[in-house]
Amino acid sequence: MTTAMRAAMPVASVRQPWPWFALALALVALGFFPSFFSALSTRPPHILLHGISATLWMSLPIVQGVLIARRRRDLHRKLGYASLALAAVVALSGLHVVQTMILKGGDTVDVVSIKFALLDLTGIALFAIFLAMAIRAARAHDWRLHLRLMACTALIPLEAANERTAILLLHGLVPDFGVALYASLLSMEAICAVLILVEWRRDRIRWPFPFMLGYYLLMHVIATPVANSAQFQAFCHWYARIGTG
Repeated sequence: MTTAMRAAMPVASVRQPWPWFALALALVALGFFPSFFSALSTRPPHILLHGISATLWMSLPIVQGVLIARRRRDLHRKLGYASLALAAVVALSGLHVVQTMILKGGDTVDVVSIKFALLDLTGIALFAIFLAMAIRAARAHDWRLHLRLMACTALIPLEAANERTAILLLHGLVPDFGVALYASLLSMEAICAVLILVEWRRDRIRWPFPFMLGYYLLMHVIATPVANSAQFQAFCHWYARIGTG
C-alpha cells in the first residue's frame, strides 16, 4: 500500500484497535472488582477518586473510537481536550495514592511498597509524557502515532489491575503482592510483545510499544535493587510526607 493510500484511510486505520481498549477495561474491572468495584461505599475518598477517574480514562478511548467510526471528528476533538481535566485528576490522585501507600508502613521500610512506588511514580510520569506527545501528534495529523501514544496511557493503569488478577486467578502461584508485581510485569511484557507483533503484521512498527516493552523489562530488572537502596527509600519517605505538615 502506498503512502497516499494509507493517508486516505484514516478512519479505517483507527477502527480496529478499539476492541483492545475494551479488553483492557474488562481486565481492569476483573482485577479491581473484589477490592474496589464491589466495595465502593467503603473506599477512602482518595482511593475512590483515583479508581473512578482511572476507569473513566480507560473508557475514553472506546468512546473516542465510536466517534471516529461515525466520522464525528468534531466531537472527538472536543472530548479529547475536555478529557485533559480528567487526565490531571488521574495523575494527581495517583500521586496521592502513592503517598498514602508509603505512609501506611510508618517509619518501617516495606520493600514491596517501595517497589510499587518506583513503578507508580515512573508510570505516572510516563502517563503525562505520553499524553502530551499524543496531543502533539494529533496536531501534526499523525493519527497512527497519536493512537499508539494514547494506547500507552491506557496500558499503564492496566499493570496494577493485572497484579490483582494474578492473585485472584492464580493464588497458588501468586500468593501476595510481592509475587504479583513480577507476574504483572510479565503480563505487560507479553501484551507489549503481542501489540508489536500485530503492528508489524499490519503496518510499520512505531516506537511507543517497543518503548513500553523496554520500560517493563527495565522495571523487572531494577525494581529489587532500587527498592533496597537506602537513597531511594529515603526519597520515598520524603515524598510521602510532602503536604502532610
